[in-house]
Amino acid sequence: MQLSVGFYQSGPVSEAIQRAQLVESLGFDGIWLNDAQCRWRDVYVTLAAVGGSTSRIFLGTSVTNPLTRHLTVTASAMYTLDELTAGRARMGIGTGHAAVKDIGKRPAKIAHLMEAVQTIRNLWAGREVFVDGVYSRLSYAESSPRSIPVYFAGSGPRSARAAGEIADGILLNVGAEPAYVRSGLCSVEDGARAVGRSLKDIRVAARIPTCISDDPDAKRYVRSQVGVVVLRKVPSDLDDKDLKAVERVRQSYDPREHLRLNAAYAGHVTDSLVDKFALAGRPEECLDRVRALAKTGIDEMNFAFIHPDAENLLRIFADRILNKL
Repeated sequence: MQLSVGFYQSGPVSEAIQRAQLVESLGFDGIWLNDAQCRWRDVYVTLAAVGGSTSRIFLGTSVTNPLTRHLTVTASAMYTLDELTAGRARMGIGTGHAAVKDIGKRPAKIAHLMEAVQTIRNLWAGREVFVDGVYSRLSYAESSPRSIPVYFAGSGPRSARAAGEIADGILLNVGAEPAYVRSGLCSVEDGARAVGRSLKDIRVAARIPTCISDDPDAKRYVRSQVGVVVLRKVPSDLDDKDLKAVERVRQSYDPREHLRLNAAYAGHVTDSLVDKFALAGRPEECLDRVRALAKTGIDEMNFAFIHPDAENLLRIFADRILNKL
């Protein structure tokens, strides 16, 4: 099983390069960076810089979307990144959330996402496509086609089934409870079987908000991420207290505060919700939970960090978690 890291590149590109080099040196397998043009540095420029300063780790978008860029632009960016890094690129893509809302658009439908992915794959293969009333192709791809792994963002049954139907992988954002992950795997498998595939055909990466630290206030740093997760899907096993907390999160959520550490909506996220949807606490408290997740059948654990001292968290994780798995 692979272990990867996710960051929100709020700092300069030089900071992302430094973190990625540390990720590689500590033995992680990959890095996923977010795509929201009004909130974080450009994901493709940053991944290209990271790719040029590392040699082993894979590089992914978590996640891009089919709306903020023309599909030929996205296809060209990913093709170029994969070429630059000798096949280390991964395209995580979803219907869109903050990046789309920031420019006044609505998220794409699942059907639109699936169609967009097929178009992008055809462009990578050098084939002509019909987009927005015009025939287009990547001229350079015709003589040198590329096949880049496509991961769907999945937080609910519909997106998970869609991943099972056409994606190479899924970034499964359903929390840190093994039961939630297994439920997500079932949805992926349902989609795969519907088109004659199997679960083995799709790489499953569980994306988990993470703050494994000796800091007694570790849970604070994942509350905004957990709040976003429960905006989209609520498991059936939540008690009345947590259901009321979810309702308060939804009522207070402001897209302008999306994933901000001190967002008002994050203040309504209970410790119980954190325990279900994130890994937060001392390493000794989290090790067994990481081991339990590893036994669910997933192919990758993607640990998403929001913390002012993320590099220290990475070192703690490598020394007191990774080396004991």
